[in-house]
Amino acid sequence: MGKPLYVQIIIRITFLIINGVIIYHFFSTGYVINGIGFSLILLFQIFLFIDYMKKILGDIEKSIDCLLFEDYTNTISTHKRKNSLYHKTGLLLEKNRKKSLQNSSERLIFTNIIDSLPFGMLILRKNFHGFTEVFQLNHAFVNFLDIPKYYRWELLKEKIGPLLEFIEEWREVKHTLNISVNEKKETFFLKTSLTRTNEHEYLIVSLETIQQLIDKKEKESWYKLMNVMSHEIINTITPISSLAENLDSLIQLDNSEETFDELSQGLNIIKRRSQDLTTFVDNYRKLAELPIPKKIKLNLPELIREVLVLFNSEFEQKNITILFDNFEDVYVHGDKNQIEQVVINLISNAIYAVHNCKQPQIEVLLEQNEKRTFLFIKDNGIGVSEEIKDLIFVPYYTTRKEGAGIGLTLSKSIIEAHNGTIRFKSNEKITEFQVIFT
Repeated sequence: MGKPLYVQIIIRITFLIINGVIIYHFFSTGYVINGIGFSLILLFQIFLFIDYMKKILGDIEKSIDCLLFEDYTNTISTHKRKNSLYHKTGLLLEKNRKKSLQNSSERLIFTNIIDSLPFGMLILRKNFHGFTEVFQLNHAFVNFLDIPKYYRWELLKEKIGPLLEFIEEWREVKHTLNISVNEKKETFFLKTSLTRTNEHEYLIVSLETIQQLIDKKEKESWYKLMNVMSHEIINTITPISSLAENLDSLIQLDNSEETFDELSQGLNIIKRRSQDLTTFVDNYRKLAELPIPKKIKLNLPELIREVLVLFNSEFEQKNITILFDNFEDVYVHGDKNQIEQVVINLISNAIYAVHNCKQPQIEVLLEQNEKRTFLFIKDNGIGVSEEIKDLIFVPYYTTRKEGAGIGLTLSKSIIEAHNGTIRFKSNEKITEFQVIFT
């Protein structure tokens, strides 16, 4: 490692001072010619010192420019690296070069991930001066809209038509819209979200076709259904298989009366488990073969009162308070048996939910406007935990020991067959199921 920079500068300045003292001495003692000679040497020394400092400052400036403009093609020679300043500057450049390469690699990976997404993705970046640029744009987005892949926002915004008004609002939205692509109407679901950094604000725009959403939900439903079905079937078949092997071994080893008693007991267990499996399959068939609703004009309050009468003894036995306002003129068009089954399922669930409450209460409400009718069934029971909120409408999912797990699934299928909606909300104090008839 060479001498430190400050040592070299001190040495050069020292020589300048010494030469200056010598010149002063010559001129003060009358040796003018000698003084002039050393003055010329001093001028040459000053020139060399200025040139030396210019090179150092020039190299530092180049290094700073490399860092500012992320240009790491400029390298510091091995000879210069003997100086500690150049050595540390070289290390800094190398560190930032590696960091820049890593950032470029990560951005390339990020771009490839965005491009591989099946739904459209557009990410816009805006600085605090209001300048907007395209940060990311994937193939699906441009393919959906059949537009060129422009990375200049001024060009891209002229091609995205109906999306522009939602994007330029620069806020979080969820919206379904129809877009004409090649003279063909397509329905898309648009979702935007915002995020900020110290210097920029980002708008993330995702675009999915309605068919994609439907396919995704169907896959999720089938996956959950297959999990539940395989779990139920395996739980039934495994003990049957194991028991059959044990019974076969008993018969081969011993034919006593005690063995035949064990055989009879084992066969009864196999029979019961087989019946459970048959019931399970029948329940699945009920879901898969839901009859087309035979719609008539239904007096909904009257139907609810009839259902509540069915549960009167259970309300009294479990000391449950039932609240229901006596509406007279609320009508819907629907299949009486199917709607009745939905109300029975929801009331039954509410009764189960309040079984450990000190003051159990179930409330039934009806509301109606010009377009829709709302049925609310509330209880002050245990509620639905966050862990299972996404599972309660999944076939065969149940928290009851004796439950079949098809009540809510069947209710959802019935209401959807009536072009309605069923949903719920739950917290620690109250759970509310809402049935909406349109």
